[in-house]
Amino acid sequence: MRRFFVRLDVEDWLTPASTWALDGILRLLAERGLAAHFAVVGKKARQLAASGRSDLLTRMAAQGVVGSHSWSHSEHPTLAEELDPLPAEAARARLMEREQPTVDVMTRLGVAPRFFTQPGGNWLPEVSGPAGRALGFEAVLSESWNSYLKPTRGPMWYGGLLYWAPVVDLPKGLFFRLPEPLAVQEGVQALRAAWEAGRTAVLVAHPTELVTTAFWDQRNFGGGVDHPPALPGPARPAAAWQPALDGLARMLDALGGPAGGPETVTLDQWLAAAVDPAPTHVSRDELAAVLRNQGLGPARLPGGSLSAADIAWALAAGEAGGGSDAAVPLVGPPAGHWPGGGAEGLLAAQAAWGHLPASVAGQPLEEWVARAAERLTGSAPRPTWQDAVRAPAALHWDWPIFPPGFTAPRLLAEAQRIAWTLKPLVQRGDVAGAMAER
Repeated sequence: MRRFFVRLDVEDWLTPASTWALDGILRLLAERGLAAHFAVVGKKARQLAASGRSDLLTRMAAQGVVGSHSWSHSEHPTLAEELDPLPAEAARARLMEREQPTVDVMTRLGVAPRFFTQPGGNWLPEVSGPAGRALGFEAVLSESWNSYLKPTRGPMWYGGLLYWAPVVDLPKGLFFRLPEPLAVQEGVQALRAAWEAGRTAVLVAHPTELVTTAFWDQRNFGGGVDHPPALPGPARPAAAWQPALDGLARMLDALGGPAGGPETVTLDQWLAAAVDPAPTHVSRDELAAVLRNQGLGPARLPGGSLSAADIAWALAAGEAGGGSDAAVPLVGPPAGHWPGGGAEGLLAAQAAWGHLPASVAGQPLEEWVARAAERLTGSAPRPTWQDAVRAPAALHWDWPIFPPGFTAPRLLAEAQRIAWTLKPLVQRGDVAGAMAER
């Protein structure tokens, strides 16, 4: 089966022709029965409504899943620039304050955003968790080139939301080169190579690329400062717009074949087939096997999956006399300090806060978990959840909108903290198959 994941960032509120491109892409997708994820900037949604084209939002929702791409994308301070210096709680509050207008505008227009996609290099881990859920998001969709987490073959749970940051197969900026035959060929080859490797092929692009020659925001917000007055993106001649759209049509048609075209996968499909991430039942023997064979989360079970935070809770429940089988709740990432010690202190913190403490009676959580696991299995487990987070040297901070030399170390630390909750999304069909084999 040739699975195809499509995400289109609908962000350019300054270039009127970008609306023409969006309209055309929606027609192409509908004609081919392809679904997509549309990450819409709040100011773009407002501009569509003001220009009498709010119908495009309705069509996007009918053609896939609509999400938020932030309120203003590249205006300074960008989200990462403003939030990184703030303490975590203040950053979450400011995130909600900044992003609520997007939710309000789109909801008023009849299309509430269901996922969040960061603008440029602004990957924001605090969207995964209470702030994201309060804004109504079910998922965070990123991509591997600017995520703080390493790519995975499929979606994961992260902070209680669905999360995916796949490798993007379509070369960045390829839409700018359409309708060049070489660009069409290059796009088709890249997507087919993903299928040949057994992966879902991933296309991420921007409608505005079909009608401009460079990204709209670089001329207005590049280098860390705003450059008023805000100007449209550098436009292609109007006579070139339809040929560029035709080039995209040829690329999509070339992905078909005797067996028909590819099957697009969406957030809706994942969530509809997903096993509820909690409660996850795990026996003491299963927990020991997970620690020996898979390490300290994320880990798969025949009937579900466990995060490192889930494993910590299950260890505590076992040591506190919870019996040989535990029903693990949805466990939040560690934060704060609990005065009581041992397993009882860890469980009390989870019961009071809904998440683990960073330390119990002065002992760091990592140390307590390692010693508890050693008491169960005879050896300290490998902290595999840490392997999911990229090293600082592997991160990209080269988005041309950022100020020169910009980095966001607190956001990286926050991504690592929330990685305690990272665990595979398990589908009901997988569970049924696993149970049949037992």
